[in-house]
Amino acid sequence: MQRWATLNDRQLSVLQRVANDAEEVSARRSELATTVYALRNRGLVKTPRRDGVWQVEITEAGRFYLQHGHHPDRPEPVGWGTKVPQRVPAQDPAAELIAELCLVAGETIRIDDPDDATRARYRKAVNAAKRQGLVPDGKQLLHTGRDVGPLIIKLGDDSPAAKTDWNRIRLRARDEVTGDALFELLGRAQQLLKVSDGARERAVDLVRILARRSERRGHAVAASRKSQQLSLRVREHSFTIKISEDVDELPRRLPADDPRLRVTYDWQRITPPEYDSVPSGRLRIELSPRTPDAREWTDRDRSKVETKLTEVIDEAERQAEQAEEQERMRRRQHQEWLTEHEKQQAEEERRKAATRGEWEAAMAAARRLAIEQLREKAFGDALLGWMLAGQIREFCDELDRAATVAGAPDAATEWMAWARARADQLDPAADLEALVERFHPDPSPDDLRPHLGDWSPLEPRKEYRPPSREPLNHPAPSYVPEVPTWILARQGRFPWWRL
Repeated sequence: MQRWATLNDRQLSVLQRVANDAEEVSARRSELATTVYALRNRGLVKTPRRDGVWQVEITEAGRFYLQHGHHPDRPEPVGWGTKVPQRVPAQDPAAELIAELCLVAGETIRIDDPDDATRARYRKAVNAAKRQGLVPDGKQLLHTGRDVGPLIIKLGDDSPAAKTDWNRIRLRARDEVTGDALFELLGRAQQLLKVSDGARERAVDLVRILARRSERRGHAVAASRKSQQLSLRVREHSFTIKISEDVDELPRRLPADDPRLRVTYDWQRITPPEYDSVPSGRLRIELSPRTPDAREWTDRDRSKVETKLTEVIDEAERQAEQAEEQERMRRRQHQEWLTEHEKQQAEEERRKAATRGEWEAAMAAARRLAIEQLREKAFGDALLGWMLAGQIREFCDELDRAATVAGAPDAATEWMAWARARADQLDPAADLEALVERFHPDPSPDDLRPHLGDWSPLEPRKEYRPPSREPLNHPAPSYVPEVPTWILARQGRFPWWRL
């Protein structure tokens, strides 16, 4: 979205509130953080930090927008020189939601304690965005907190990894408690703070201060009901916070009459001293991400851990930025891989298309040659059959004349009947339809192979051809001989009985 795009009702209302009273909009109002970020991205406000807390200040561009109704960077503003009403017409809630998600960091809107009207408004906007098909391609609109708990809406990637990450966020949001519920849980679950009874009040105050400072910077301190652990949430990143108390090891004093103190002989072994773990009153804070790396802060002689809470939040923000940078790098690498993969696929498709084109051309040429060869064979077989049939009939006529001359006309009757029937079978003129059908043969793969070189007749690929066993000086056979073999007269006796 362009910087000069029209503000929606919520953004315009927040901008007017900043102009009227900047103190009203601050880090303490976490539900306004996403809108403030959207205004800052357009240059209408700025958020300088003072004492670790961000403040909101309107810029000259923001005042210009309130006065003229459009951004000063908008090209060729309509009605230049005429004052446009400050009230901007309301946009479609679904389109407004998608635009807001595209502007905020991480494409995530989070409201920890929304009222019923806010839940209803966002619920309708989510349903309308899905129904109207406004979700960008390759994205999915996810949300949780329809009725209770924090309201989280995310425009995530449509991938298994993104779905797994969303399930982690959704389940964590249902399990975590913040605000007043957090301190109620601290009172019931003693194991959340690994401290003695004497240091518990100070540890609870430490959590209270940390939660207040984190809220000023747009973060939150939460507790898990399931794992019974405190955590510091920076945007979508959660860091485990462990508040514990150091112990001192003091030697245990044994009674004077304890038998272990009596040593009667020199060779007896002296029992080593025993120690008791005594709470020291020194508090320790450990910040542990999901990686083995961890940071900790403890009470020192001249400094207490309360003075180091800003360092804890700074470290969490640093690790969150590092994790987000790694995620951006991973996405860039994945995008580069996708680009290269698509390029390789396109090259593979081009190569396959070229191979298929060559194969189809070779198949067309081989089919023409194979059909011509099959026609030659069919015609040659027909010619030879006709010649044999004629010779058989001449031979039968000669046998008939010889039998008449010998005065035994019925001597070779059976032979002549059998031979004439065989001649009718061999004569193609007796079954002309069968000969006509053989003029349009359908070559088989074996008929095509001699004309394809090393191409396969089944698919566009090369196939193995065994080496020829003929002598090397033997000329290669011609598939289209100049003098067809079926024209050559046969020498010697023709073995017609093999047909």
